[in-house]
Amino acid sequence: MTIKRRLFFSNILMILIPIILSVLIAGTTVHILNGIFGFNDANKAEDSRVFYSSISYMRDHLKTWAEHGNTEQIAADMDRFSRRIRGTSVALSVYRGSELLYAVGDFREDPLIDTVLSQRESHYFAQDTTELYADFSGEYSAVLMHTDSLYRDAGNYLESQQYIRNVFFFMFLLSVVIILITNLLLTRMVFKSIMVPLETLTYGVHQIRDGNLDYRIKYGGSDEFSPACSDFNEMAGQLLDMVNARQKDDENRRELIAGISHDLRTPLTSIKAYVEGLLTGVASNSDTRDRYLHTIQQKTGEMEHLVSQLFLFSKLDIGAFPFRMEKINIGNELAEYVSAVSGEYRRKGLEITITQNIQDTEINADRIQLRNVFTNIMENSLKYGSQEKGAVTVSCRMEGPEVILTFTDNGPGVPEDALDKLFAIFYRGDKSRTNPGQGSGLGLAISAKIIERLGGLARAENGPEGGLSVIVTFPAAAGDTTDEKYSDH
Repeated sequence: MTIKRRLFFSNILMILIPIILSVLIAGTTVHILNGIFGFNDANKAEDSRVFYSSISYMRDHLKTWAEHGNTEQIAADMDRFSRRIRGTSVALSVYRGSELLYAVGDFREDPLIDTVLSQRESHYFAQDTTELYADFSGEYSAVLMHTDSLYRDAGNYLESQQYIRNVFFFMFLLSVVIILITNLLLTRMVFKSIMVPLETLTYGVHQIRDGNLDYRIKYGGSDEFSPACSDFNEMAGQLLDMVNARQKDDENRRELIAGISHDLRTPLTSIKAYVEGLLTGVASNSDTRDRYLHTIQQKTGEMEHLVSQLFLFSKLDIGAFPFRMEKINIGNELAEYVSAVSGEYRRKGLEITITQNIQDTEINADRIQLRNVFTNIMENSLKYGSQEKGAVTVSCRMEGPEVILTFTDNGPGVPEDALDKLFAIFYRGDKSRTNPGQGSGLGLAISAKIIERLGGLARAENGPEGGLSVIVTFPAAAGDTTDEKYSDH
């Protein structure tokens, strides 16, 4: 249940439970009072109501009778009062001194009347089921009698009234206590449903703060905290990936610095040695000096090429290298490139063959950088391919909306655990870098960056019959479909 729904039901219960319990308490109280005072007798209850409402009537008229002393007026008032109390167990008797003037209603001679009149002051008296109220004004006195009272055996009326007030006051206090307890329990329930997930999230935050990025929150609820916990776990996973990526970047940076240092130190050492040879006179004749100078020029060119490649990679890495994008017919571009460079690579010992190609399919690319990718792949095959007679087969095909180019050489391939590192900067299978002539490890790294900037993807795998396959994927330009014509070369 969601917290929103739990709060809604909690608020409803905070209202309903006290109301229901208060009604039950009120009903129980009324039942108890009925049992004590007999309120369940409707006729007696009506007679009691008439009796108590007639007290003020009697007192007001008694004052009037005392002021005017008109017996006719008294008789008329008593006649009206008789009609008012007809059918009840209430009676009214009027006295002048000790003389009974008028009596109406269910009047009965009772010794209690003499007792009440003898006190000569307003007085209420009750005994068994009979209750009386006497009032005095001048020479007149009046006694209101109720012979079938609800307050049997309950003592004085005022005490009964106080008892009833106490009962209802206690009921009110009990209702307040019930409301407070209900609110406390429901608030604690809702509070717990909020605090437990909050404590879980807080604990998870502390785990991440303390460096435990592998920690994940296990939350089985289906409330508003569930997506928060899921987002927390996703955040923790992203943080872990970021830390791992940073550690990998640090490792790559260290390897980059080591690679740059080594690849620059080798030609610098050679240059220094040949310069010292020239300065000390070791090169005593012109042929030796020319050879030394030619070697210095060659090593300087290697250093210049390395720095240029590093500069290109850094520009590609930060996205600052400008690309001139255009639609290129990839089949025609590949065929033209192979035709242009196959003779040169054949002389170097590398045979290039197109086994499959496509026509009339375009991709969005920079023509110059696309050819640089092809060249870097060919150079890698030339350096690390077969030592006897190298060969590269090239295929270009469509798979759905993508153009797939595959370059496969006949070399020894690379270990499976090294395939993912093949496009890393300065990666070389020769970890000791004892053979710098085989390159700096920048070619494929630069190619991967160019392919990425062109919206493609590069990966490597070992061929089923040996050799290394570099697979490059480009999205086809808008408007091209998969039903392209293929040509074999």
